[in-house]
Amino acid sequence: MEGPETFPILQKAVLINPLVYASEGMRTTLVPQFPHLSITAVLVALLLFDVLLLVVGLRQVEKKAMS
Repeated sequence: MEGPETFPILQKAVLINPLVYASEGMRTTLVPQFPHLSITAVLVALLLFDVLLLVVGLRQVEKKAMS
């Protein structure tokens, strides 16, 4: 069976998905005895994704309102 170390590109590419950080935060909360991403990294990533998606959404609304 192939492990995650055989797909290093996929390991990095998956980190652009905000759901990864949401699920890691839930896992960290529900089962803290197992290793997870740092809760600080999860919170920072979720904050950055929130800000990014808010800016993109507001720009889209502004474009629609102007047309």
